[in-house]
Amino acid sequence: MKRKLVLIVILFVCIVTAGCSSNKTAAGSSDYPKRPVELVVPFGEGSASDTFARKYAEIMSKDMKKPLQPVNKDGSGGLVGMVYAHGQANDGYTVLEVTPSHVIADVLGKGEDMKFLEDFEPLARIQSDIYVLSVPANSDIESFDELVKTGKKKEITFAGVSPGGLDDLTLNALADATGVKVKFIPYGSGSEVKAAVLGGEVDVYLDKLINTVGYIKDGKVKPLVVLNDERVTKIDELKDTPTTVEKGYDVTIGSWRGFVVKKGTPQEVKDVLLDQMEKAYETEEYKKFNAESLTDIREGFLGPEEFKAAMEEDYDKFDQVAKQSGLK
Repeated sequence: MKRKLVLIVILFVCIVTAGCSSNKTAAGSSDYPKRPVELVVPFGEGSASDTFARKYAEIMSKDMKKPLQPVNKDGSGGLVGMVYAHGQANDGYTVLEVTPSHVIADVLGKGEDMKFLEDFEPLARIQSDIYVLSVPANSDIESFDELVKTGKKKEITFAGVSPGGLDDLTLNALADATGVKVKFIPYGSGSEVKAAVLGGEVDVYLDKLINTVGYIKDGKVKPLVVLNDERVTKIDELKDTPTTVEKGYDVTIGSWRGFVVKKGTPQEVKDVLLDQMEKAYETEEYKKFNAESLTDIREGFLGPEEFKAAMEEDYDKFDQVAKQSGLK
């Protein structure tokens, strides 16, 4: 009788253990994802962020059980997409693409009760963009030193879609470091901003390298300074353009793109996503895309902890600039 009782207990323990193991597998990495993962792109179709997100999702999906499916949730400089992602379950089936705009939303309190840095957990930063400061081809200003000298005497105008955006805060950071006085001129769209620059309606043009290089090569704008620590020797037309650090100003703010998930997402799910992101980053397909996008000049990839630290550092920079410029 005792022997039968012992066997029954052993059998019961085995069944319970097997059940626990099965549940762990169902929730764990070996069973994820069971269905397509929604990749929220918080900007419009055809934008640089959209192009990047769709390409990266395509590369990642080749090595996943179920694909990443990009969906655009455009509006309010990335805020609409962030609010949407925040409203979804924290089960790993919603990934949000992020840029400095989301950190700026925290700085300016645009998310109201929602806080980006508190309510989302970083997976990885993938791309890092470099900014170039240029002037229209017909400008009398020929160098960055000349721009600084002029800007200390009178306001330097620049165009943008909305005050308080990345371009605005970046140029204000540079203005604060150099003592230059700047004035923001609002326009309705990015195309209108470019038209204003090429038409000589504003004094300077601040934009990402990929957006500027064509105008530089065509002789439509003159590059004055690159917001980086090292010169961009990859592009012949920029080899002689100095950097901000070279000029003595530690202002190297640029754009970047990465991915986050809602706070509380299971660690094993985050591990799967991060592993796939790391693998995609090392593929020849992505390296080619990265080079063509001119986002391979400085290292883009950061893991969760490094990405979190970088965003917190950006928050401090943007917070200081926003207060100094009167935006906060």
